[in-house]
Amino acid sequence: MELLDAYQSKTKAQTEAQHEREVQKLEQKASLRRAHLEQKMEEELASLQKERTEKIKHLFERQERELETFDAESARLGFGSLASFDFPKEDDR
Repeated sequence: MELLDAYQSKTKAQTEAQHEREVQKLEQKASLRRAHLEQKMEEELASLQKERTEKIKHLFERQERELETFDAESARLGFGSLASFDFPKEDDR
């Protein structure tokens, strides 16, 4: 009976040790995967931010060209620059 108890205790300890190793292995694998996914997310966010910045830059450039075209067309039609007029501010009305 003592030999059986000793064998069962030994087998239980080995099984628990194997289980613990497997848990640690899975935790390590999950940690590596999470780190990889976080890195991909950061790269995607950086890429999206860069794309957003470029789009805003292009929109400002387009706005500037359109304003220049508008000013040139207005001058060609005989209108002065609206910036030279002293319009009352919203608060002064």
